[in-house]
Amino acid sequence: MNQKEFLESLVCPLTGTALTIAEDGKSLTSEDGTVYEVGDTGIVNMLYPKELLPEDAREQYLYDQAFLRYDKGVSWVFETLNHSDEAATRKFFIDLMELKPGMKALEVGAGTGKDSALILDKVRPGGTAVLSDLSPNMLKLAQEKLSTEDINVHYFLGNGSYLPFPDDTFDAVFHFGGINTFSERKRAFDELTRVVKPGGKVVVGDESVAPWLRNTPTYATLLKANPLFRAEVPLEDVPANIENFKLHYVFGNAFYVMEYRVTAKAPEVDIDLPIPGKDFVDTWRLRAEKAVD
Repeated sequence: MNQKEFLESLVCPLTGTALTIAEDGKSLTSEDGTVYEVGDTGIVNMLYPKELLPEDAREQYLYDQAFLRYDKGVSWVFETLNHSDEAATRKFFIDLMELKPGMKALEVGAGTGKDSALILDKVRPGGTAVLSDLSPNMLKLAQEKLSTEDINVHYFLGNGSYLPFPDDTFDAVFHFGGINTFSERKRAFDELTRVVKPGGKVVVGDESVAPWLRNTPTYATLLKANPLFRAEVPLEDVPANIENFKLHYVFGNAFYVMEYRVTAKAPEVDIDLPIPGKDFVDTWRLRAEKAVD
């Protein structure tokens, strides 16, 4: 997928309708007249809404200010968490995506590209990696660092709750380290799942100290020092059309990573299937009707 094909693949992040590409390839326009600019280095500004919600705008500002010192700060955090092996842990959750050469992968919240480099290695040669972030400075740094040899890499500024792609676009999607602060987290989970083909993988993670550690001395100090670690794993936001859900705790059990496979439709219970071997009709529906709340 070259740059022209990438631009042609983008849709309105709100409605999913087609965008009109300017003749010079420098902008895309939606049916309602909203213009999305293409930067000089090919980074497309697909942020929606144009004026971000306050929490998202705050995160964008903080990451834009911290982009040069971000990697050192994050590595320090992981080192404090039971002296975790950062490289091995990052490899672990990228392996969960089950990527192969030639596949198409999306990373939401690519940051400076640490995990992105592992994703690129998995899908090369011949694959496509699409990398996005809220922060222009973080994404520019990732673009400068990453090698594009034997692979197609495309970048866009984007809000993970409004992804500019049709349904079933990617073989796998990855996000780590920001979803706790998303203003529209449930919508983000729906979007991350929507753009993955049935059978593909979604891998998502962020801060959340494991319940069995929250009252231990050092973890209690961590929770007091940084409220983000108090977050609960957002199980209620996971869409229904998934299977093979697994939850892992990583980095000293202070972060979670969830993985699941996307299905074409949500599972259902056959509440009218009669129980065999009885001389009377018995089903889940009849039992529910007789049950006392």
